[in-house]
Amino acid sequence: MATKESNEERKERFKAMSSTERKALIRAKMKAKGLQEGSGVPGKNLSSYNRDEIWDLIQVTGSFLEMQTKPRAMKPKTPSKKKSLIAWILIAITLTGGMVLYYRQYPSPETRRELSVDGMFTD
Repeated sequence: MATKESNEERKERFKAMSSTERKALIRAKMKAKGLQEGSGVPGKNLSSYNRDEIWDLIQVTGSFLEMQTKPRAMKPKTPSKKKSLIAWILIAITLTGGMVLYYRQYPSPETRRELSVDGMFTD
């Protein structure tokens, strides 16, 4: 029967491995679990990502609770002031963008007036 190594011993063993040995170990564990190496995005292989994209993906996945191993205490669902401010800013940007697109689509005041009158009297 094999003895179980502690977390510290396993970490030290992993740090002592060369990069090639670590990659081979990770690939073997992925194969044992039935996982395929790659990005998971059709048509985009792992070499097409740059380091910034990979770091951004790691940061994003770190915020999903179901991807984290440590359970957290439930927090109340009250929105914070910062989130409320961000929401209002996004709403204002959306409305402003809609108005800009409307005025670019119909630059003439006569056309806009006709559209609003037609909209009022449609059945």
